[in-house]
Amino acid sequence: MKIAMISDMYHATPPQGYGGIERVVHRLTEELIQQGHEVVLFGAKGSHCSGETIAVDAYDPETLPSGIRKKSDIVSEDKLCEAMEDYFEHHQVDVIHDFSFQNLYVLKNPTKTPFIISTCIPPAPDYRRPNLVACSDAHAKLCGGSTKYVHYGLDLDKWPYNFDKEEHFIHIAKITRIKGQHLAIAAAKNTGVPLHLAGNVVEPLYYYSSILPRLLFSQDIRLIGEIDGTIDELLKAKALIQTPLWFDCFPLVILESLACGTPVIAFGEGGIPEQIAHGETGFICKDVDDLKQAIRNIDQIKPQTCREYAEKHYSVSRMANDYLALYQQAINGEQW
Repeated sequence: MKIAMISDMYHATPPQGYGGIERVVHRLTEELIQQGHEVVLFGAKGSHCSGETIAVDAYDPETLPSGIRKKSDIVSEDKLCEAMEDYFEHHQVDVIHDFSFQNLYVLKNPTKTPFIISTCIPPAPDYRRPNLVACSDAHAKLCGGSTKYVHYGLDLDKWPYNFDKEEHFIHIAKITRIKGQHLAIAAAKNTGVPLHLAGNVVEPLYYYSSILPRLLFSQDIRLIGEIDGTIDELLKAKALIQTPLWFDCFPLVILESLACGTPVIAFGEGGIPEQIAHGETGFICKDVDDLKQAIRNIDQIKPQTCREYAEKHYSVSRMANDYLALYQQAINGEQW
């Protein structure tokens, strides 16, 4: 099968540093190639894969916003659409897998080439797409209609793990109110455990009003800043704490934590309850009191169980096979 894989244009694929969806796209692309499929990857400047790559230089990650936080951050995907039009004028593919945000080419050419569209964020009120694939069951229900879903996966054969943990916990997320770092700090302080905060500050007012004062009066709460990949920190931490205050569709960091053999304590927002086996690989919480109880009970969770769970549910081969089944449905003319 020949597949056109369309990444988003805010980061190179794979990214340097932050860029969750680009990591998913790259892992999926490499797995499909390894399985014997032909893949052409469309990505921002600096993108690459083991197959053919169309790097659209009009999108330079050095000059683009790191994500969409306000309307002015939205980048037109016209140049991506033009690159796709140019390529498809001279080449044919069996299916298009579109991870971009605006999906301009497939919406302009809905019958030219079979396609599916993947989304990784909560939908806007007027968001409608044909052949839409979400990343969790909860996400699919939020998108509505006949939306399907595929859980993400990791290249676990290359993923290290460690069962001998240090005593500190870690929170990994951009420093912004919707990630709820102040709640993780409150729980850690109350239970007397050390907590490391990894992430770049994207909401300065929140950082200076709600985070920095708490750091100044505690040696056990440390801000380690943005990290280049999560593995090194997750291998060491006793557990990952995640406290999203919004619909978190299917955060990759939870999969990465389990793959490292690191339990997860998290609020049950969005697709998170689909990622964690409560009481086996971590704890699903609803408030700070739950977080405190989970921290106290973390030794009940065996790191080996976390790794085994990741191997059973979150391999990149399982993700690729799930998507391949949807590609075939689209090729067969099915629509949803």
